[in-house]
Amino acid sequence: MKTVIFGGSFNPFHLGHLKLIDEVAKAVEPDRLILVPAHIPPHKSAEELMSDADRLEMCRLGISGRPGTEVSDFEIRGGGKSYTVYTLEYFHSLWPQDELYFAMGSDMLINFLSWFRPERIMELATLVCNCRDEADRSAIRSAKSRIEAKGGRCILTNCDPLVCSSTDIRAKIERGEPITELVPRAVSEYIEKRGLYRER
Repeated sequence: MKTVIFGGSFNPFHLGHLKLIDEVAKAVEPDRLILVPAHIPPHKSAEELMSDADRLEMCRLGISGRPGTEVSDFEIRGGGKSYTVYTLEYFHSLWPQDELYFAMGSDMLINFLSWFRPERIMELATLVCNCRDEADRSAIRSAKSRIEAKGGRCILTNCDPLVCSSTDIRAKIERGEPITELVPRAVSEYIEKRGLYRER
């Protein structure tokens, strides 16, 4: 079986994440795709993170009704900083016969070789990257070449990306601007109901 792991802070989950899921599904044709929200992302500030429970629920709402797609609380249960290598080792131990893939955005791929234990990650999984726009495709191809030179496997998806970032969405919410075109409806309703990302 093919299993895709898609990690991130999902703060909040938005339509760009769904776009990445769709592109990875086309490229890999996985049997299952698992979102794994981080407890504390190693490469990002945790100051603006919503609670683990809120981010888990936004992920669940965002993928509701999509067959073969689920959410795991593995990194949240683990506490501390969430390192991809440990997450992949966990899922490899669950399903040792599966082909594992790790999905990421272009900004992550460019810096991948500076991650914690990238060699082990490359042993465990094929990397799948969805670029955000045509402007960064050259940098992505260069990163792919560096990774493959070290023995890694990397797939670049053909994409027509939706330019959408969690940072911009949080800023819009603080300014009282609508976000209905940037996040799934159920996620927008959850954010409104819970009063998330208002100025605190």
